[in-house]
Amino acid sequence: MPRYILCIGAHPDDVEASMGGTAALFAKRGDVVKFVAVTDGSKGHYTPDYIADSDSLASRRYEEALASVAVIGAEYESMRIPDGEVYVTPAGTEEMVRLIRNFGPPGLGPDLVLLNRPNDYHRDHRYAARLVLDATYMLTVPSMCPDTRHLDRMPVFAYWADEFTEECGAFRADVVTPIDDTIEQKIDMACCHVSQYFEWLPYNSGTLDQLPPDFEGRRALIAKQYRSTARERRLRYGDVANRQGLPETVQYVEAFRISEYGRRPDAAETAQLFPAAA
Repeated sequence: MPRYILCIGAHPDDVEASMGGTAALFAKRGDVVKFVAVTDGSKGHYTPDYIADSDSLASRRYEEALASVAVIGAEYESMRIPDGEVYVTPAGTEEMVRLIRNFGPPGLGPDLVLLNRPNDYHRDHRYAARLVLDATYMLTVPSMCPDTRHLDRMPVFAYWADEFTEECGAFRADVVTPIDDTIEQKIDMACCHVSQYFEWLPYNSGTLDQLPPDFEGRRALIAKQYRSTARERRLRYGDVANRQGLPETVQYVEAFRISEYGRRPDAAETAQLFPAAA
């Protein structure tokens, strides 16, 4: 029986960057994997045409997201909240409750929901995470959104790794996943988001003039960045990797922390949920 894995980010490229290798592992073992973007991504560009017509950018980013999830055979959905305008509201919370309830078998929902922590440099990231967390308990309350079947069990919620320390303190890993076999897919997924990785983000960081002119050169930059981060986390969370029994030959990992707001899995369930967690 497949597991249902729901990955929720604020923008159309957030899941790939944060846990794309693990998502590919989930899909590889036969899980039903779905990426969700809370926003439509309609402000992530600098050209006058996209500033004047944000809907065209939203449409482009939707198509990029579809191409990305196709790399691993995952599903994709956008809540289409305007980029930069995520707030925790009753309507937004109810929409999130319905979205989570409706993914997976009726009454069971997803087995695992993955998201960023609610501390981040980007307000959309912070409030997207808060929307998910505010929905957690209400998933099991029948009178909340009675038009959708309430859940009989709480899913497991887990945060992907970050480098932030304000508000929530430094990230602490509970589990790591070895992504040596899927890091190329993670890179390929990211490269589907051309408007971001090869246009907006270099512009925003002041490095657009340093971007290689060819696709292979640009892909090599993304690959260098992702390999460096995944290798550093292999070193940083080596104690977790050792506890799980990961071989010393594993070079690249992604890391996760179990949220207190969902079901708290024991070691056996954690090993079943996360690839290579033991």
